[in-house]
Amino acid sequence: MKTLKKIFSLITIFGLLLVFAGCGGGGGSSDYTLSPEQLEVATFVDAFAAAIRRENLDETMQYVYSDLKYPNLTTSGYAQLKSRLETLFNKAVVDEFTITNMGVDVAASEDIATVRGLLTLKYSVDGSSKAPLSEEIELYLEKENSRWGIIQFAGRNTLMTTTFPPAL
Repeated sequence: MKTLKKIFSLITIFGLLLVFAGCGGGGGSSDYTLSPEQLEVATFVDAFAAAIRRENLDETMQYVYSDLKYPNLTTSGYAQLKSRLETLFNKAVVDEFTITNMGVDVAASEDIATVRGLLTLKYSVDGSSKAPLSEEIELYLEKENSRWGIIQFAGRNTLMTTTFPPAL
């Protein structure tokens, strides 16, 4: 009987050690991977940035819904963003435009998303490089009929204003 108690105790201890120690696994990786929904949104934002780099107004505005909120020091909305982009494309050359360090959050409903990132614009006017524009932005996106669109383009500041596109 004492032998059975010892064996049972040893098996119990061994079992508990296995439970607490785990199987060793692959360890915790610090690599972060996007979910399929987050990847879809990040790809959308990259395509929007590429359209701006190509200085294609019609293509760029296809990524923006007509009810856009665009907080600006003057007026806001779709027409204001389109007008400022048109001025940028007509009067300047976009040397580089990126949205990097993206943080993508997709709502559980999978039809609303928020993207925070660093917008960087390098451009020149009449062959003269202007000071690069770099600011933290926040984009709100909505998915309608299987298509994402930007519904808010805002700065990450108290007033939510952005200086992109620059006034020329």
